[in-house]
Amino acid sequence: MTESDFLIIGSGISGLLAAIKLARHGSVTVVTKKSRSDSNTNYAQGGIAVALDEGDSRELHIEDTLKAGSGLCDEGVVRHVVGRARECIEDLRDMGVPFTTEDAGDGRQRISLGQEGGHSARRIAHVKDYTGRAIEE
Repeated sequence: MTESDFLIIGSGISGLLAAIKLARHGSVTVVTKKSRSDSNTNYAQGGIAVALDEGDSRELHIEDTLKAGSGLCDEGVVRHVVGRARECIEDLRDMGVPFTTEDAGDGRQRISLGQEGGHSARRIAHVKDYTGRAIEE
């Protein structure tokens, strides 16, 4: 039997991110299903909603989310998650997630943003059509 300081149940993005962060503080064991890539994260194709465009804002993103949630969303949770979205995208980029990019018009590259239902602006950061797999890798 293996001993470790931390036990993570699940190898999706939440479990893997927790493992990465906890590894700084001790040994970590990740328990998963059949294989490491057998997770909903691996199968997720879409992307991550984040207000990055000049014409977009956190407040618009929050408004869209609350409207699409038809009264079922906890506004405090929505504000917290949307408020941290940019930071989370930067963390993922720093970890090597190769978000799809496009020319920003000034010689630099920026994250290419798609638009999906429930959003009034382009704010879906993605890795082609395999975002979840790219994040998990």
